[in-house]
Amino acid sequence: MRCPCPIFVLLGVSTILTVMAVAASAHAQSGEPGSAIPDIPKTRFSFSYTPVYQFETDLDIGGEFDVERHFFRLDVTRLVNRQWAVGLGLSFDYERWNFSGIDGLAGIDLWDEIVRPGISLPIAYTTDNQWRLMIIPSVEFSGASGAETKEALSYGAVISAMRAVGPNLKIGVGAGVFDRLDEWETFPFLALDWKIDDRFKISNPFRAGIAGPAGLELVYTPTDRLELGLGGAFRSYRFRLDDSSTVPDGIGEMEFWAAFLRIGWRLGESYRLDINGGVCIDGKISIDDEDGNDLGETGTDTAPFVGMTFKGRF
Repeated sequence: MRCPCPIFVLLGVSTILTVMAVAASAHAQSGEPGSAIPDIPKTRFSFSYTPVYQFETDLDIGGEFDVERHFFRLDVTRLVNRQWAVGLGLSFDYERWNFSGIDGLAGIDLWDEIVRPGISLPIAYTTDNQWRLMIIPSVEFSGASGAETKEALSYGAVISAMRAVGPNLKIGVGAGVFDRLDEWETFPFLALDWKIDDRFKISNPFRAGIAGPAGLELVYTPTDRLELGLGGAFRSYRFRLDDSSTVPDGIGEMEFWAAFLRIGWRLGESYRLDINGGVCIDGKISIDDEDGNDLGETGTDTAPFVGMTFKGRF
């Protein structure tokens, strides 16, 4: 059995950083009058709901499948002072798969539903010379219907460092390290927030996490309330199979490149609606046994998808 120590180390680091942030806040507010401008703590809440439908797509080994996906996010961020911010992120993903013309892969029955609830603890620190350092430890359950909870936990962290190198450009690097069901995986990514001019910018469109790198998006803003985006990202996730299947506690994996177009509208000061569509390219579905040994895989044809996102903050 693999030792779960890394997650306790990550959460321990998060706790220490949180205590340091609170201590820093107390110190700043207890200084001599006029020695520092006191910071006013502020808590921010944000949420989003994203339904996505991936249209029917052929498998290389024969048969077809389509997927209905739902993504829920709730984030709380506490601005402790001018340098420290701590938060809590809750997520829940649900996928409904529909296979036809195929009974299984490598003799193993395929899944109908996948759920992925998760929790993260983002902590950010901004240095005096404008470096923004962030660590986001997280834990996630990822399993098909009937999977055992203790066998379907993934954990790890995303770490990034970004610096303002001009009034309109912030750039940095980051990496995610995760134990995804008995397989350690590391992925690097570019952290970028570049306001090219009043209408164009390039940035990372997605919250980084177990699903994969943050991706990049070029955004055009023709008006104050309208955005047009073009972007892409690589996605990869693993999930535990039904404990009573042909291969008990086996592991399924899905990976693909996604290219998308997005149209977004601001609905007042705090809410927005995005409509997006695109294609999943170079997709692959694979199945391993409980020890991570490969049992079989199949590629998928290019798959179109369409979705929307409603999000808000308060």
